[in-house]
Amino acid sequence: MNIKLDIERRLLLPVDHARAISLLDDLEATIGRFPNLKKLTRLGDNQYRWDLRTMGVRIAKIAHDLSYAATYEIDRKAGAIRWKPLPGHGNALIGGEIHLAKNGAQTEMTFKVEGLMHDVPVPLLYRPLAGPFIVNKMSTLIERYLAATSAALAAAPEPAATSRTKKKT
Repeated sequence: MNIKLDIERRLLLPVDHARAISLLDDLEATIGRFPNLKKLTRLGDNQYRWDLRTMGVRIAKIAHDLSYAATYEIDRKAGAIRWKPLPGHGNALIGGEIHLAKNGAQTEMTFKVEGLMHDVPVPLLYRPLAGPFIVNKMSTLIERYLAATSAALAAAPEPAATSRTKKKT
């Protein structure tokens, strides 16, 4: 069974835009914060393969070990990280975007993902439920990712560029 993903979630980050934009400085750390990420493998410049832990419920036989690869683009001017599927890796083709937008003294973070999970093994009886169930599991992971990113940014020290106050003597 193939399952289509088309998810968008937003979260207001408790940091200003300049601090939030630091997410773009360390792509590997930013995407490596995703929950249930078992392994992140660098394939080339801004290309990574994701292997996630099993999503679903094995006892109900609605479970899937998601694996895919993508090519990432960092667009500092737009405040975005975008990724496109890299065919030939894993069992899914997934693309998306993380976008950071000023919102007063805070930053709105939008996480979009779309794609197709291939060959998800699901018993015939559960097929009507499997798609929404797996999409819900992925939505929960995205919400946990947003919360973890928010906490990491809030706990991080101020960027050096904004905290320098040297006096000449």
